Amino acid sequence: MRYSNRLNSLPPYPFAEMERMMSEKRRKGIQLISFGIGDPDLHPPEFVNRAIIDGLRIPGSHNYSSSEGEQFFREAVVEWYQKRFGVSLDPNTQVCALIGSKEGLTNIVRSVVNPGERILVPNPSYPLYQQGGGLLNEVVPVDTILSHEKEFKPDLDKISKANFRLLFLNYPNNPTGTVIDVKFLEKIVKSVEDKDAYICYDNAYSEITFNDFRAPSILQVNSAIDKTIEFHSCSKTFAMTGYRIGFAVGSKDLINGLKSVKNQIDSGSPKFIQYAAAEALNQYSRSIPPKEVLEMVKNYEKRLHLLVNGLRTIGFNAKMPLGTFYLWLKVDDDSNSFASRLLDEGVVVTPGIGFGSGGEGYVRFSATVPEEQIERALEMMKSIRKN
Repeated sequence: MRYSNRLNSLPPYPFAEMERMMSEKRRKGIQLISFGIGDPDLHPPEFVNRAIIDGLRIPGSHNYSSSEGEQFFREAVVEWYQKRFGVSLDPNTQVCALIGSKEGLTNIVRSVVNPGERILVPNPSYPLYQQGGGLLNEVVPVDTILSHEKEFKPDLDKISKANFRLLFLNYPNNPTGTVIDVKFLEKIVKSVEDKDAYICYDNAYSEITFNDFRAPSILQVNSAIDKTIEFHSCSKTFAMTGYRIGFAVGSKDLINGLKSVKNQIDSGSPKFIQYAAAEALNQYSRSIPPKEVLEMVKNYEKRLHLLVNGLRTIGFNAKMPLGTFYLWLKVDDDSNSFASRLLDEGVVVTPGIGFGSGGEGYVRFSATVPEEQIERALEMMKSIRKN
């Protein structure tokens, strides 16, 4: 079989390799506790399930939607943005529904970046930015290193001096759990204001934060709207990963470009899923999430504290994140070797190298397993410190 050069340019997807290794262990009868992929084990709130059933009963719910999404969904996004961030948007020109934010993050590159042009990608980061967004679109990903010394925040001076067409950013950050405030976002926006470039801000974890921190939108920076597109997902906030529904908001030109690409390749998320997502967003009271979401976040926070304290007891220098349900842990080995040693004990983590060269020497835990499994995993991990 002769595959395309763009496909051959892609390195193996780290999560796919993890699944292969896990399947091999299970075939051998080994019971695994997986902190690997960030797929919530908690169930969606009951109001989501009820809304899906109600949505199925609406006449025409079985028909095609549109690539930009249904009017009622886009209006719900606008209302949510106003309540949550105090940002006003036009549902017809500044909002686009997505079949999960993953496809939108890829398609925005197609719309504004030509083959051979450069995109600036955090390292470490979600692999899609460099691979699905970059290499698969035949553009040139250029790393901007997120270092421990700079608290895994972007180097503003390097961004100002770099030549690129699109900048990917993601806070609260996957995989490091780092958060940033509006003041830092203002500096980021200023660093690109004189460039022929745009900001792609992935805000998928905005609702999963701790210690009274509330993640901002980059659109709260007044000068950002003309050069920025922001992506959200219902996957993490409402535990709706399998339903595949998200949205993009921001610059009219960027949203128009995204819609134009999507018009050629998809017909939108199912109407009844959009109906459920709209109902979920409508559950916010002013800027406050519904109690079901608050309880989920408390659950993640409790799990992370359990994991952090347990790892410290074993001898690791674990630090509680302020956002996401991930723990980014510095280890005393290269990341693949450490993850393999844990896998031999029946514990699955993601090697940091899977998020880029800047992730070497780290592993990522996803707190998407019950507390009793976390406690059991910590017991299993004690042996690797003895060895």
